[in-house]
Order: sequence, then structure tokens, then C-alpha cells
Amino acid sequence: MLCPVLSVLNRLVPLVALTFSFSCFASSITVTDIAGRQVTLNAPVSRVVLADSRALVALNILNPQNPLHGIIAWDNALQVKVPDMAQAYSKKFPAIDKVPVFANPYASDFSVERALKMKPDLVIFDTGLLAKLRDSGTLNQLEKSGVPVIFIDFRQQPLTNTVASIRLLGKVFGEEKNGEKYISFYQQRLSLIQQRVATLTPQQRPTVFIERHAGMTGTDACCHTFGKGNFGEFIQAAGGNNLGSQWFETMGGEINEEQLITSQPRFYLMTAADWSQAHKGSVSIPLGYGADEQISQKMLKGLMERRSQRVLTAVKEGRVMAFYHQFYDSPFNIAAVEAIAKFLHPTLFADLDPLADLKMMHREFSSLEYQGLFWINAK
Repeated sequence: MLCPVLSVLNRLVPLVALTFSFSCFASSITVTDIAGRQVTLNAPVSRVVLADSRALVALNILNPQNPLHGIIAWDNALQVKVPDMAQAYSKKFPAIDKVPVFANPYASDFSVERALKMKPDLVIFDTGLLAKLRDSGTLNQLEKSGVPVIFIDFRQQPLTNTVASIRLLGKVFGEEKNGEKYISFYQQRLSLIQQRVATLTPQQRPTVFIERHAGMTGTDACCHTFGKGNFGEFIQAAGGNNLGSQWFETMGGEINEEQLITSQPRFYLMTAADWSQAHKGSVSIPLGYGADEQISQKMLKGLMERRSQRVLTAVKEGRVMAFYHQFYDSPFNIAAVEAIAKFLHPTLFADLDPLADLKMMHREFSSLEYQGLFWINAK
């Protein structure tokens, strides 16, 4: 539990989260992170460097009143890659614009010197950075300096690690109760889907190709896809046969147009978002908190008219669906799994309502009101 007086102040004035250290009830705990490392730290933490600012969604689950609690710095992923979400949070929590920002560690070197000057009591990284941080010596420098480091994962193996990551964050932030509430919902929905999918024969699992960040850099870009990780997991869990899993062992890669056309997937999926600010010439579908269905439908049709897509039977017959790309790095990923399951197997999941669940998740586990559009089917 947080110190009573400061906890009240923190919930009333978000900036307190950036200036006060809630140390009066902090105690030493040892946790095992998603990378399997045992880490000892003082919890609840109060000065945290977040190396992927999109984890704000997870922190919001833990602290519905003030998701910024304890964050003293984070990377620029929220601003650059998810501007619609950044704007939605900024309207409700103006203090978000005052959080110090550094470059995304995937695209640059993490500055240990700058981090140490902030006097953090925890640094949180994505597991995808583990090898890079070890090889560069960054992880060793942080550990030698006495700054605890943990790794979470909503991105590499999301269906395996989302529950464990929420539980880990709940422990270090002292918000286990809220974390377990979300975990209970998450596990119930995933278990329901897994039980029904288990009744399918291999022949009843349709082939699926999913195009990663469709149209992000223009009309000619094709064909990045997901392998066994990330959205590839979503497709398999939802009762599909992800073609990318046959070609790529991990997160994914790029195939050529001929390979796509030859594969003739039964269903064609895309991940998309409004990337117009970061990528000039982007023709992606502007899904997200600021999306308009009419505009999104128009952009979807444009992507279906590309030369390597329009010859596919799945596209000709309208078996096409686009998803908000940021499900790929979010504990709300279960909504995407639900939507894919219902799209691939409408009869098997006739009673499942993914949109109602996503709205409920915003109502119960987020400070943001549901608005916009997060997936769209071809008409």
C-alpha cells in the first residue's frame, strides 16, 4: 500500500508522481522478471524509467486514477508511434507532456549516464531488448550502479507473457489487487477461446496471412508479416493457420509478392494505424482513438487495390480485416484475439462480442473512454 497522505495527493495532483518518493512503507522484495532474472528492489517503486512508454496501458490497469504515478522518464514510442493514444491521454492527464522523453532503445543506445542522473529506483525494459542491452554492456552498467532492472513482455510472446507481466508490475508498484482483477478477466476470455478452438480439426483451421503495418510507408510496400510471435500467436490462438509461422520462427520478416500470391491465404489480415505524422506518404488505415469509420473504410479499399492484393481470392471475396497495430504491444491484446476468432469462426464464436469487451476494458481498466475504431472488415 502507498503512504496514505501522499497517495491521496498523487491521485489529486498527477505531478506529485514526478516529484515525491513514496518510501515510508517501501520494503525489499525479490521478483522474477519475464527474462527469468531474479531482481531485488524496494517496493512500491516511486521513481521509474519506462523504456517503452506504450506500457502506459498496463500501468493504467494498475492505477486507474493516475497511470503516470511514479514515471520520471520514458521513451518517445508513445509520441511517435501512437500519437492518437498520446493525444487521448494528454487531454485527460496534461502532466503527460511534462514527462522527460528519450529515444526509443530499439532505435538508439540507452544512456546509462542520463538515467543515473534521474536517480530511478527501477528501469523497465521490453524483453526484445535483452540481447542488445547485454551485448552493449548497458545492463551490466545499470546493475553495477545499483539500479534494479526488470523486463516485461507484451510484444514478443504476448499470450504467454501478458499475465506474468501484469502480475510483475503489480508487485513492484504495489497494485496487486488491480492487476489480479484484470488477469482474472484476461484468463477467462483466453481460456474460453482456447477451449473452443481445441475442438477444431487441422482442416478447419483456415490459412491466414497478416500484413504488418500495411501501407505505412506507401502503396508499393509489401509484404512484412508476423511469424510465430506477436500477431502470429493471436492468429493461432484464434483458430487460424498463420502462414508467417511457416516462414519465420520469431517476430516475423518480409516475403516477396510472388510468395504471397502463391500462398493464396483463405483470410487476409492487416495491422494499421494513423502513421501520417511519422511517415510522409503513408496510406495506412487510420485506426485508433481518433479514427473515423468512413475514412478508414476508404483507406482499406485502397490497400485492397494494390497489385499483390487484388489478385488474391480472399481479397476478391472480401475476407479482409484490419486491426489497430498497437494491439501488438498492449495487454489489451485479448480484444484482438477475440475479434480474429469471431472473424475466422463466426458460428463457433457467435456469442462472443469483442467490441463490447473492448468497451468494458476501457470502462473498467483504463482512464480513457472508448472512442474511435480498432478493427474494420471489408465491405
